[in-house]
Amino acid sequence: MEVVKQIVTVPPNRELLIKLPETAAPHQTAEVIVLFSPVSTNAEKLELMQTAMSDPLFVADLAEINEDFKYADFDEVNR
Repeated sequence: MEVVKQIVTVPPNRELLIKLPETAAPHQTAEVIVLFSPVSTNAEKLELMQTAMSDPLFVADLAEINEDFKYADFDEVNR
């Protein structure tokens, strides 16, 4: 299996043309996977952050991180 990775900018028409190397035989099956990060508006991001604050797992993780690093600033100040 050969892997070809291309990073492209999505054009206004949202259509991509994929150029394959010469080693790809005509009529051969190829698997194409497109990965992209959807664009969120600030309102959507704010809503997600507000939702996270009521998620028990998120809150527990946040508390654990705070506990792990509670002396980090103290150590930096006293050097």
